[in-house]
Amino acid sequence: MASGAKGFKQTNGYFAPLSDCVPKMLQYNGAQGAGGSFLPGSFTTADWVASGNAKNAGAVLSTISSIGQGGLLKDMGKTVVSSNRTFRKVQLVAPSVNGSANLVTSAGGPFYTAYIELSTGLNLVANASPAPVAYMPGLM
Repeated sequence: MASGAKGFKQTNGYFAPLSDCVPKMLQYNGAQGAGGSFLPGSFTTADWVASGNAKNAGAVLSTISSIGQGGLLKDMGKTVVSSNRTFRKVQLVAPSVNGSANLVTSAGGPFYTAYIELSTGLNLVANASPAPVAYMPGLM
């Protein structure tokens, strides 16, 4: 049975920050109003980053501020392609005070997710701003 067959799941990998990824955390805002899904959405800075509303915001965000700080971005398996640019949904994984890795949640519960722009061979758009990350594949 092939690894892609029903019943087998390949886990997604992780993105390790190579330099400051904090300003690269984006959220996708779908189109509103008449036209529905035919209108293009847009990307803006993720609310939990922009407002500093993350639980222990300084400590959490510092884990993805440079290489070797301990934070990872878990690949969530969702891609959005827009205007020749590729964005990938990620979830913040940061070390806890006891040293183990934890998915980071807000005080109320949702996990901190965002989109990052990836560098592709088609990044010819003047406003492209890929996140400085290295991909680490998951296990099969």
